[in-house]
Amino acid sequence: MDISRKKSAEMTRLYSQMRWLGQHNAGLVLQNIDANTKVADLGARQQALEEELARAAGERDVQRATAEQKAREAEAQTAELQRTRTAFEQKEAELQGKEAELQREKATVATLTGICTL
Repeated sequence: MDISRKKSAEMTRLYSQMRWLGQHNAGLVLQNIDANTKVADLGARQQALEEELARAAGERDVQRATAEQKAREAEAQTAELQRTRTAFEQKEAELQGKEAELQREKATVATLTGICTL
């Protein structure tokens, strides 16, 4: 009888422990489901961020290409302006030379006119 009582008490203890382990296991399963859901959400968020990053990088590349093209155009315009300025300076120097020559000729004519009137 004593053995039977001990066995019964042991069985009660083991059933109680099994019930606790079952509840604990159910809690762990729920935590695992929650963790898996969070991992899936994070994976979707990561994918969205990667796509956004790719779009931003594409836009940046387009903007960079546009800026580089504008820089090349500005350099070409600067070079053209420099050529135009150089040509203008050469023409100005020629005009100054011709003006000086004209002044000399006027002086010569004035001198000759003065001589002729004498």
